[in-house]
Amino acid sequence: MKRSEEITALANEILLDISNNRTPLHVALLKASRISSLLDIPGNVTLFKDWAKNAEAMEFSVGSFQSRMEASKDPNISYAGGNQYYTPHGNFLERAGIRKETEDKAKMIAYYRAEAYNFVSGIYTRWQFGNMAESIFDKKRKRIEPIFPEIITDIQNRLNSIEQNLTSDNNEDWKNAVSSCRALLMDVANKLSPPKDTEDKGKYITRLQTYISPLPSKTKKALLRTLLDEFKLRVEHTMDLTQGGAHFDRPEKEKAEDVVLYTYLLLGEIAEIYKSRTVPSDKPKDKTPDSEI
Repeated sequence: MKRSEEITALANEILLDISNNRTPLHVALLKASRISSLLDIPGNVTLFKDWAKNAEAMEFSVGSFQSRMEASKDPNISYAGGNQYYTPHGNFLERAGIRKETEDKAKMIAYYRAEAYNFVSGIYTRWQFGNMAESIFDKKRKRIEPIFPEIITDIQNRLNSIEQNLTSDNNEDWKNAVSSCRALLMDVANKLSPPKDTEDKGKYITRLQTYISPLPSKTKKALLRTLLDEFKLRVEHTMDLTQGGAHFDRPEKEKAEDVVLYTYLLLGEIAEIYKSRTVPSDKPKDKTPDSEI
């Protein structure tokens, strides 16, 4: 099981435990400590363990409220004295103390329950959406990656190189990742829409936009044109941060990651268009029906 799947499953389990009272609260709190460990939140690991210990003791105390109240009942006393103003004190104060203590502990248990539920609910929502996005991306990746080598034979090696640069701690490598993305889109443009002259060679975005022009869907065509323009702006902005003497202002890693993401999305869209134009039509040819014998 993937870490993200384990986190989502455990979060859902905790939410059901709390909302349906499936387990004692201290058990759910220990699970919340476990999920905090998976998320690398050491402060919450300790916090939920402490809450679990307190909750277990308080749950026992609250559960024994009725028996404690029974034990503190006033004994049956027969008073035959002559002082008509004398009244036995009884155990009133003891019972009041038990009631107040139990109420305080019940409030604290409710606080633990609400805070743990809110914490885990936020985790579940965030990671459940993340799993859905990852699943969508994986489906698209499996669909488009087999097409990539048909366009650029060494594309997988180049994508691996971009990934290695991006995972580096050196900001020069981030710059190289962005440069590699631009070079890759240029080569794709050269393959699918070759330049007509020297001046046209540098206009790789324009040539890719020309390549997608025959698309029948005006909406998709407009979307891809926007993505291409956005890619160009992101590359130029990120590369500008590394030019001249401004070496102190290297591109943030997040900006380089955005460029890589846009590159991959564009490659995917272009690959699907390429495949649709190279696969023969499955439309059956007209034929006469077989004659009856």
